[in-house]
Amino acid sequence: MSDDSAQAPSLLGRKILLISCALAAFLLGTDIVTLLGASTPDKFHTAATTTLVSAFFVLSLGLLWVRTSYAVIVSVIAMGLSVVFGAYLFSLLVVPLLIALVALTQSRKFSLRYFGVTLLWVISIVIVRSYDVGFLILLVPLLALAYSIALFAKRVQEQRETDRNRIAELRRKQQEAVEAERKAIARDLHDIVAHDITVISMQAKAAEFSGDPAVAQAALKVIGATSKEALQDLRVMLNVLRTDGSATRVEGSLVDAAGNAASSLEILIGVEVFAERLVDLGHPTKTAVDPRLSGLPQSAQAALYRVLQESTTNIVKHADHDAPCRIEAVVVGDRVWLEVANKLPKDLDIRGFVRSEHSSGIAGMIDRMAAFGGTLSARWHHGDWVVRAELPASIIDTERARLGEVTEGTINN
Repeated sequence: MSDDSAQAPSLLGRKILLISCALAAFLLGTDIVTLLGASTPDKFHTAATTTLVSAFFVLSLGLLWVRTSYAVIVSVIAMGLSVVFGAYLFSLLVVPLLIALVALTQSRKFSLRYFGVTLLWVISIVIVRSYDVGFLILLVPLLALAYSIALFAKRVQEQRETDRNRIAELRRKQQEAVEAERKAIARDLHDIVAHDITVISMQAKAAEFSGDPAVAQAALKVIGATSKEALQDLRVMLNVLRTDGSATRVEGSLVDAAGNAASSLEILIGVEVFAERLVDLGHPTKTAVDPRLSGLPQSAQAALYRVLQESTTNIVKHADHDAPCRIEAVVVGDRVWLEVANKLPKDLDIRGFVRSEHSSGIAGMIDRMAAFGGTLSARWHHGDWVVRAELPASIIDTERARLGEVTEGTINN
């Protein structure tokens, strides 16, 4: 059944139409049998006109499979013939079905107009054949009932379709959330494994080739502390992945499955921790921190923390052993800056280095900043490799921030 108002035929409409066509065809068959069995010319004439009207009504039902406008035109012709020949019995079944099917499958405006046409048809019957007023009393309630039931069924059907679409949209959003969470977990796993394993590997090599028991002992100390931090981070990550929301005891305190994974990653603490880590690895490090950054949301602090972690990992990988470094976490105007800089080796291939740095680590840092309306840049500048993450300062909660001056310091071996 086609749709002149750009609505797809419903399964319910097709089922009703199929049953209606079968029933109407059966009744038409009985009229044909009556026509063939007519014994007198008068009976034959009456049966012929009745069969003609019935055939037009059946044709109008069948045309609903093709185009609704064609079906409506043929049904109007059938109504006119029924008025002329006084053959109303068949219309008692077919016209309410036509009203119901049009109302069920077409727009409200279209079906209302067709309902008005059928009412005019009923009135014309009374005008032409006033003695058939009883037909009016019988047919009008049938038409109104069919129209009302069809509208109700259509409303229920549309509500069900809306619910299905809403459920599909929720499932789509849920899938997107799952994919986003997977990417976030992949970034965190990269940050944890890449940073800590890099530090452990560098210190293991230092202990192996130094030949100095003191250096080896210091390297083992760093390896032990780094392994401990990596294990704690992995426990937190596994807690996040658990579906039962349980907590794991880490270092004597409970770490919630959802909340504390990010809340422990404070940027001010991170600057101190990673600056000390760089110093332990032989990099004199200058720091500048702004206490107002404590007013950043925990999620934003965790993002900056991970950027700092990734950047210091790259320093350990690529910088000379004694290359000086600089870490700044400050508020400048309406922006929050986290800048990590280190002196690059003179013989380093800058172009190849830049290409290699745009890996999953850099991409992950860019994604983290973009989530908060910020930006991230990583570039070579006057012999230094500078990573700068920027966030809008408007996300700082001034009531939570500890107001104070920027604290600067230089940490050496």
